[in-house]
Amino acid sequence: MSLPLKAKVSVRDNWTNPDSPAQKAIKALKEVLGLEVHCEPEWSILVSELDKVWEDKNQLIVSVTSFLQTWFQVLTELLDDESQEEWADKLLTKINELCSRLNLIVEISESEHASTQWSDGRLGFVLSLPNTQVYQPAQFAGIFKEQLLDCFEPKKPAKPLPIHSTTGDEWADVGVEDEPEQPAKQPQTKNQPSTVDYLPDPNTMPKPGTLLQKTPYHLFVYAAGKNKIEIECSHSQTLEVLSEYLKRWCRINPNLTTKPPAVEIELNHGTSGFGVTYDRLTLFCENRYGSVFTISATMILNLVEGVFGYQQVYSDACTWHYRRDKPFKKA
Repeated sequence: MSLPLKAKVSVRDNWTNPDSPAQKAIKALKEVLGLEVHCEPEWSILVSELDKVWEDKNQLIVSVTSFLQTWFQVLTELLDDESQEEWADKLLTKINELCSRLNLIVEISESEHASTQWSDGRLGFVLSLPNTQVYQPAQFAGIFKEQLLDCFEPKKPAKPLPIHSTTGDEWADVGVEDEPEQPAKQPQTKNQPSTVDYLPDPNTMPKPGTLLQKTPYHLFVYAAGKNKIEIECSHSQTLEVLSEYLKRWCRINPNLTTKPPAVEIELNHGTSGFGVTYDRLTLFCENRYGSVFTISATMILNLVEGVFGYQQVYSDACTWHYRRDKPFKKA
């Protein structure tokens, strides 16, 4: 989607212009932080999501850039505050561990509330803007300050996964090469009439992050030999929980002096706009010193079916397709 002319001019004047208040706020933050600050708003997507909220596209851009200016100013004040030195050290540690620069991702919230949080998976801060008209974003400075100060506090422990037949010891052993599986029979389903009679209008469809929160959820498991497994899923949170669980129980590789995990567990960022955090989880075992570790799909399949409640739709020797029609409840 190309930006309307009025929006393009406003982006030039209020964002890319080095003398704009937002850029001056970024410059001030760089001087205090001592690191690069990276923020590249997806203007076409932002304008698309707020198109019905703001009739005047110039005011839309002004509001977004004012939010960014406020956020940068609040962070600068926190870093300048000697009483928040411990918090600043935590921030610098996080940044240096992940990417050596401060990243800020801007997206539109599902509600009328603005918020900010730190995301390890997205390598920086996320600023969620309200999906309503806001003419004075500076009023959210207090909220941003409070949320920034809380962003590195330990979260409440999640409820334990109801593991039935899978134990941590199975993953700790990483696994052995599996016997090829025979194609599974597709479950019989009732023929239900389609509830969609007309092609939807792409301009009125919800953003991908909202759309993919609705059932059915689809999940695919691909086994590439005994050293790599890829899991694709339309429900991002399924991949996040699965990744955290596997990392928790993965053994270390004693053959390397750094003692890294025996299996590389990596989440892939989705590319289809806001809301889709992850769309793929990759498990990879690199055996430079002989075939010490292998990856077995059996535990993954057990988790997908027995814990996450997905139903198998199809499978062959190295591919499994699952589906879940009932949405997950919020804890």
